[in-house]
Amino acid sequence: MLRSCLTILLFVLFFNATAKADSVTFDLGSVTAFQYDSNGNVVLVNLASNPGVILAPSTIDPITGSRFISFNFEVSPFNEPWFGVVRYDWTLNGVASTTFNLNCQNGCSPQFIAGAGSFLEYSTPFYIPVPATLTISVINNAGTTLGSANYTFQVAEPVPEPATVVLLSTGFGGLLAVRKRFRPR
Repeated sequence: MLRSCLTILLFVLFFNATAKADSVTFDLGSVTAFQYDSNGNVVLVNLASNPGVILAPSTIDPITGSRFISFNFEVSPFNEPWFGVVRYDWTLNGVASTTFNLNCQNGCSPQFIAGAGSFLEYSTPFYIPVPATLTISVINNAGTTLGSANYTFQVAEPVPEPATVVLLSTGFGGLLAVRKRFRPR
């Protein structure tokens, strides 16, 4: 009798564990930020391998001046749908915010979202690197946190090359000289 009860108990425990398991895995060690090199090519910077790295905005909205840094990480297998959300908790220069990737809330195939990405949005340009942290939490539709990881980095605007500054200054100086010369007397 004891043996059969134990067998049934083990079967129930095993069935519950496998029924609740998510078959999709998230590689939180593959979290990357989109950046551009000096030639304008997209470069992916791995945050796990480069703690404290300085990141520049990947895009700037020309109308609002909002700055965005895009982040992404790998989901596998690519052909299996997953249901859930990814929570991003940001702290930039002491200010905390939270964003959610809701793409998979109603189910999606990771191959169509290229991972579970989001972006950090801020409006103040920082010319001196400021500290930032990111905590990513993967949560399935049952409310279970499947994984969480913390990352540290810094944010700063790219600084123009000295030759660019000299060229702009010379151009403005020339415009002022021309304007002064043709001023009506």
